[in-house]
Amino acid sequence: MSKKAKILLVDNDVDIVDLNKAVLENNDYEVVVAFSGSEGLEKAKDENPDLIVLDLMMEKHDSGFTFAKTLKADPDFKNMPILMLTSVADVTGFGFSQQKDGYWMKTDNYLKKPVTPDRLLEEVNKLIEKTNKETK
Repeated sequence: MSKKAKILLVDNDVDIVDLNKAVLENNDYEVVVAFSGSEGLEKAKDENPDLIVLDLMMEKHDSGFTFAKTLKADPDFKNMPILMLTSVADVTGFGFSQQKDGYWMKTDNYLKKPVTPDRLLEEVNKLIEKTNKETK
């Protein structure tokens, strides 16, 4: 029996967390949640998830960027995949992309909220599969 992949959801929106948690758990993922960047960093280090799904705007407008930069600077977690979900373009009018801005975002991909369950699962599966191949 193979071990379930563990996903850490870091988002201050309880409804988004509940929805994404249900989608992931119904597709055989173990899910851990955090509602702030600081709580997320603690849980990432305690739980050692296979993937982090991260919001951008939590305590501050750039909490997700700070979280990703901090985690990726730690040698023990630099290869942990991070998927950023955010509605920043809708809120601020400022858009960005993984291709153009990935060097400073420190995330492995970015999706615009709201994201459909199918799109979330597609990206989560892809990032976990990619990480599994790289660690073999």
